[in-house]
Amino acid sequence: MRGLLVVGVLAVPVIAEASPADHCLAQLDAKGVSYKKADRSGIAIGVEITGPLGGVTWTPTGKSPLVIDCSLAVSLVEAGPWLRALGIETAKWSSAYSKRTVRGTGRPSKHSYGLAIDVPRLSGTETGELTVALDYEQGLGDKVDCLGQPATQAGAILKVVQCQLVRSGLFHLVLSPDYDDAHHDHFHLEALPWTERPKVRADRAAIY
Repeated sequence: MRGLLVVGVLAVPVIAEASPADHCLAQLDAKGVSYKKADRSGIAIGVEITGPLGGVTWTPTGKSPLVIDCSLAVSLVEAGPWLRALGIETAKWSSAYSKRTVRGTGRPSKHSYGLAIDVPRLSGTETGELTVALDYEQGLGDKVDCLGQPATQAGAILKVVQCQLVRSGLFHLVLSPDYDDAHHDHFHLEALPWTERPKVRADRAAIY
């Protein structure tokens, strides 16, 4: 918003700095993301996604619309080209914005703030359907060699997806079936709030 600051006899335009919400939403606009603003309790910058993110279509396992924080949406947009390069065209999500606590604690889950999304299945014309519960091969890789030696093509693709997301710097947490029993059937992707993330992209590319 422009105002006028009167200094002596001169009227000097005053331009207000963009808010964190405006800055984040501008990132979605720049990427051509189809969305509408969504006012939800707990979400700092709520958006309802109505189109693909980075070339990947996000569809629910149920009927709920995809409502998340803009910060998570930007991370998913940036990760989209990597998923498409692997042949993934559609990501099925089972939980996004949801008021709940972390299991075994009274601490609110990041789902309560629209900063987390659970992904049980990925699919594409060339890959077919990849199901985390059935196709993810646990116990592979280490801090040096993230990928390890998957025994199946489906397992290899899912492991590459995990390694890319972990090393991209776009997500605060990426949890898989290797983490605990609560994540035996999905990837949990979690972003930082927009005001807490110093940058959108990591300094180094995710591994392929």
